[in-house]
Amino acid sequence: MPPSTASTPDDPADPDPKFADVSPTDLVKVGFVFRPHGLEGELKVDPSATDDPARFETLPAVFLGAQPHRVTRHAVLSVRYQQTKRGTTVILGLEGIADRDAAETVAKMDVFATEAALGLEDDELFADDLVGWTVVTEDGSVQGTVANFMEMPAQDLFVVRTPGDAEAMIPAIDDFIVEIDEEAERIVVRPIDGLMDA
Repeated sequence: MPPSTASTPDDPADPDPKFADVSPTDLVKVGFVFRPHGLEGELKVDPSATDDPARFETLPAVFLGAQPHRVTRHAVLSVRYQQTKRGTTVILGLEGIADRDAAETVAKMDVFATEAALGLEDDELFADDLVGWTVVTEDGSVQGTVANFMEMPAQDLFVVRTPGDAEAMIPAIDDFIVEIDEEAERIVVRPIDGLMDA
């Protein structure tokens, strides 16, 4: 009998990879694969979905995929950092991705980790969790919805899609953010003149 050639979760180059047996509800997005880094299979990862890029150092494994219900599992082999104009980029080495060709197959995929591996508290949120939440002022006036969260060198920013389909930037600092209401999935802000005029 010929040896088995069945693919494994750590073989992203396989045309029919075996997806990890993990519930999508147990996964939290922690990054996004920009592109390969070098020739040894390392990945350049945007960690802005997390509150701290150093969290990658504590993860035994991550999951890669375009959606959380179709992911492959990869043990974390190495974590290092690169400073860019956009902030910190994580250079991630993963089991099963050993060369640039393999790394190309997972470019533009999201990076997930389990809640258990992250050690999240019950009331702890990642910035990515806030996308889609309603943004209101203290008097209840709806300003739009959170479209994105940007980690910038000076200060982090919420990108808000206004009712007029424009984008406005709100600094993620106490001067502007009054309350993050998890139950209502809304962020209460204290606008300054011109802040939400977009």
